[in-house]
Amino acid sequence: MYYCDYMYSKDSAFILSLDMFNKNKNQKGILHLKIFTCEGSPVDNAKIRVISPNGNNEYSISIDALGYFPTQINRVQFYPGCVNKLNISLIPLALEDQRLRADHHPLYKDIQVFPTGSELPEDEIRELTMTLGMVTPVGSPSYIYAERFAEEVNNLSSGKIKIDINTDAKLGTDREMLQNILYEDNIDLIVQTTPPQVDFMPQLSVFDMPMVHADENELRKAINNAEFYEKISDVYKDGGYKLLGFSDPLFRQLTTNKEIQNIDDFNGISIRTIQNKNHEEFWRLLGAKLVPLPVGEIYSSIQLGFIDSADNPYENIIALKLYEQQKYLVRTRHLPHLVNLITSNKYYNSLSAAEKAIIEEAAANATAYVREGADESLQQRKQSLVDKGMTILELPDETKKEMRVKALPVYERIRELVNDDDLINLYVGNESVLLEQ
Repeated sequence: MYYCDYMYSKDSAFILSLDMFNKNKNQKGILHLKIFTCEGSPVDNAKIRVISPNGNNEYSISIDALGYFPTQINRVQFYPGCVNKLNISLIPLALEDQRLRADHHPLYKDIQVFPTGSELPEDEIRELTMTLGMVTPVGSPSYIYAERFAEEVNNLSSGKIKIDINTDAKLGTDREMLQNILYEDNIDLIVQTTPPQVDFMPQLSVFDMPMVHADENELRKAINNAEFYEKISDVYKDGGYKLLGFSDPLFRQLTTNKEIQNIDDFNGISIRTIQNKNHEEFWRLLGAKLVPLPVGEIYSSIQLGFIDSADNPYENIIALKLYEQQKYLVRTRHLPHLVNLITSNKYYNSLSAAEKAIIEEAAANATAYVREGADESLQQRKQSLVDKGMTILELPDETKKEMRVKALPVYERIRELVNDDDLINLYVGNESVLLEQ
């Protein structure tokens, strides 16, 4: 273990060289940094950001401080060469007490304090290119949402601010992008669904409550409720993110080659669903067998008989051409398919007041655009699947009630994760739906 036990800031940056001559270059080296305050007491929490190495195998590490000392712990891993050079700098951010700023406190002496968005002129609109990442392809409803947002930003900024849209997971998986937007500088905005976000913000499990809303209008009413939106925005804020808006709320539906009408019909079916513990537990409680697969392997796995079924929103069912392999679309409406646009608090706070206003207005306009005519688009998608040979099945009310009863353990699990009955009740609308037996 190599560690720097006293990191006083006499210099704004210094180099720590690690001699790795005797290590296999294919092995991973782990650097543990121990940081102490100027009084000598250990700092247990430090946010450490690693910048990719240059040709000399040199890594840059920045340690961001909020207040008296840094506020989040992380482990740094890297692949060693013969010698690894680490550029380490302390960057205090937004110190509330001016007496603790770099020029008044020995821990921060001689450290450069970088300006925040609040220190920019309020009306300043800079020439910016914002990088937006998403896993879905060009032409998908999520892409249309992002594209409209980009157009609105361009128009509202008179061409000064550009949005660089990266589709097809070019900037990483959903989870990778959620991490990178907080700790790296290669991504500024994300358009994605909520299930991957639950691992980072457990209170978003509220969206994983099965069989809560009867139809799209009921779901929209919950998402558009001003009090609910304010509370869910706070969840994102506490997680380090800024929620800019939701696209039109839709549902996940089941495609299968087995006609499903009764609760027992779910027993034994093999299904591919999205990677989310709450979603997975719901299907297990119905008696289904889960088969984890990348989305790109759904079609071939159905074709080869590895799985019987899959749950997807209409857009995926059409894009993946599942109508070629599946006979039935069962309108289960079991869980919502919510696409949102987010950035990080850090990036949002780096913008001027005018720049913030532009991206917020652009997001609101993009949301309004994709929601306009949403019902007509939904009917067109359904008809498209019928025209391609699928039979659309509606579940009897009694079957849906039995599915809610089966899901009771999921509701209880989510109540514990969310730990906020007001948030749950605002989303559910009628709490008694969770108690039907």
